[in-house]
Amino acid sequence: MKKIISYTISLFTIFIFFMLQNPVSAAENKITNSNGIKITEEQYENLKDLGFTDLAIDQMDKEIFDENKDLVLESKTETTKYYEISEGVPGPQLFSLETSEENPNYISTELSEEEYFKRVEAAKSSIKPFSTGSAQTSYRRLTTSIQRISGDIRVHNKFVWDIIPVTRSYDTLSISIDSTFSPLAGTQHGQQLWTTTHPMQGGLYGGNATYTSASNAWNKQGAGYGVKMNLKDNTSTSRVVDLEGYMYYKIAKNSSVVPVYINAYGNYSHAKTTVSSSYSYSLSYGGPAISWAGVTSTSFDTITTHAQTKY
Repeated sequence: MKKIISYTISLFTIFIFFMLQNPVSAAENKITNSNGIKITEEQYENLKDLGFTDLAIDQMDKEIFDENKDLVLESKTETTKYYEISEGVPGPQLFSLETSEENPNYISTELSEEEYFKRVEAAKSSIKPFSTGSAQTSYRRLTTSIQRISGDIRVHNKFVWDIIPVTRSYDTLSISIDSTFSPLAGTQHGQQLWTTTHPMQGGLYGGNATYTSASNAWNKQGAGYGVKMNLKDNTSTSRVVDLEGYMYYKIAKNSSVVPVYINAYGNYSHAKTTVSSSYSYSLSYGGPAISWAGVTSTSFDTITTHAQTKY
């Protein structure tokens, strides 16, 4: 785990500061991320256009940086949904004897973008970092995009927890497609990213879990790809203060039929209770639905998105 270069100040803000101090071209302005990679302003903007967050760029390794830094985004269609979650910590006083739900006190509410960030700002201003109360309100958003990049088509899905959830277990992030397209094997990549702080000494430290195309965390199917992520949890010496993840893969038309649209159906299924890593799932064509095995669907809080663009 590396000490993170920035947290409350974005990389973009750092670039602006450098430019004011030394007004040179975008190709000459550079910052260094937490892995020692020098990034120009132009490369930074390219990565942001491709859907990478500041935390993802800060934690980016050389392989993924080299793969993405010079890609030219020709067009992008994306959609985002925003949710507030009221979560009761499991305990006898929080459960109803009349329900089979794992946690009946878990309530997920979709919000508008404006209302979402208004509530996030209010929550962050009153948050108690090391509170051990029996309930907490968290906030997450899911963004799914279809990207045309130098003649290729890439689908991209990312979640961001703007306020960290109480329960952190094995979550699933996936994108389904239509049957006229196929995922291109070996093009899938994903990461979970976090920032932690020491409860007594402070400081901010970045870390990540990387899911390469060879990782056994992937579920590779004709209808799309999904990746299972064991969400970063607190320890005796660290508290999670940032948490997000992303995945992407390329697709290609698989028949002589010329489709009218390209559809990407994003899905983020967050475990409402602790679940075993051994569960499995299957994805369906033409929609974000997931079928579960080894675990019940009520174990997850699922949010879905739909991005669409003309072929």
